[in-house]
Amino acid sequence: MSKKLIIVGAGLNRGSMTLAGADAVRTADVVLYDRLIDKTLLEYASGTCIDVGKHPYDKNCILQKDINEIITAHLTEGKTVVRLKGGDSSVFARTAEEVEAARAAGADVEVIAGVTSASVLSAKLKSALTDRRNIPGVVFITGHTKEGTLDDAYNWEALAKLGLTIVVYMGVKNLGGIADRLIKNGMEASVPVLIGENIETAGERIMFTSLGDAGRFVEENAVKHPATIIIGEIVNHAG
Repeated sequence: MSKKLIIVGAGLNRGSMTLAGADAVRTADVVLYDRLIDKTLLEYASGTCIDVGKHPYDKNCILQKDINEIITAHLTEGKTVVRLKGGDSSVFARTAEEVEAARAAGADVEVIAGVTSASVLSAKLKSALTDRRNIPGVVFITGHTKEGTLDDAYNWEALAKLGLTIVVYMGVKNLGGIADRLIKNGMEASVPVLIGENIETAGERIMFTSLGDAGRFVEENAVKHPATIIIGEIVNHAG
């Protein structure tokens, strides 16, 4: 039997998963899927589907080591396993850890890219994340850390002075603290901020604020995760 792990970025809805990803789901013996995928994608599956979705700040949710063990157990049985992830598998998706688990089990590995939420959010507003004329790059950061505090998570002075778009994933809870650190290190409080909550779902909200008001805005508008946050002058290009 040929054991293989295929990690698939599912995008945010049925229309944004690639054809290659759909083919992988069709042929898999087992599909391990995230909480935020479009569940209609599971209609492609002919094998067993297992929910391994995590819930932010929930101490009782499944741990990554448990997911790795599930992957390893099925691979050891010679199965083809699809790990179906919301968004793109290359951005804050713990793909590297699952690839390591599969390789340790002696399995082949394939990774099929998806569409990350920041790209979807900017496309919704007929904009982009960069502009070669004055915004030559983009930085992706996460709003919470595995260990430590926000203070030692990043070089905030460097981030504030890069002049690039900053995209924050999983940052709703700590957005006020992130904004404070960027402003303290030189970024203007007037810099625009775009927040996309529950993108591509019935509960989608797209909101604008400024860096100086971001923490208060999140509280007053009861912004919930999942949300993707874009910080920078590129937000002014939104149509």
